[in-house]
Amino acid sequence: MSVVSPLHPFRCALQGIEDALSTQRHLRIHVVVAGFVALFGLLLGLPHIDLVLLLMAIALVIITELLNTAVELTVDLVSPTLHPIAGRTKDIAAGAVLIAALVAAAVGIIILAPPLLRALVASPLSAKSAMLAATAIGLAGSLVTALLPRPPRRRASS
Repeated sequence: MSVVSPLHPFRCALQGIEDALSTQRHLRIHVVVAGFVALFGLLLGLPHIDLVLLLMAIALVIITELLNTAVELTVDLVSPTLHPIAGRTKDIAAGAVLIAALVAAAVGIIILAPPLLRALVASPLSAKSAMLAATAIGLAGSLVTALLPRPPRRRASS
């Protein structure tokens, strides 16, 4: 009888996240955007409650994207041929991600836009404005990189 380490579930969960990140382009995009949203929040010196709301919105999107991936993989496993119900199932899961992403975008705009505009209008040539502009350029470059296809992962031989 083998003893399972108490860390085993965490390793499995991290492996699942790694697998999803390496195979799901939209998840990579969400993670990149989330990182920059958090960075903007910190650079703007947002109150803690605003940072918590942003983190909750980010978590909602990442969680729904991971669940959508799990649904898609499960549907592909149980219905390898094209079936209308399989397609509807995938569409419904994708719809959940869309709603989460739209809500997160609205939360982000509501929280980030006013202080961002104040910072840029108050002193457009300041170091803070330059840092915010550089962060925006980094976001654009990171999104382009996230959109690039990834080479397939090699699985260990069984």
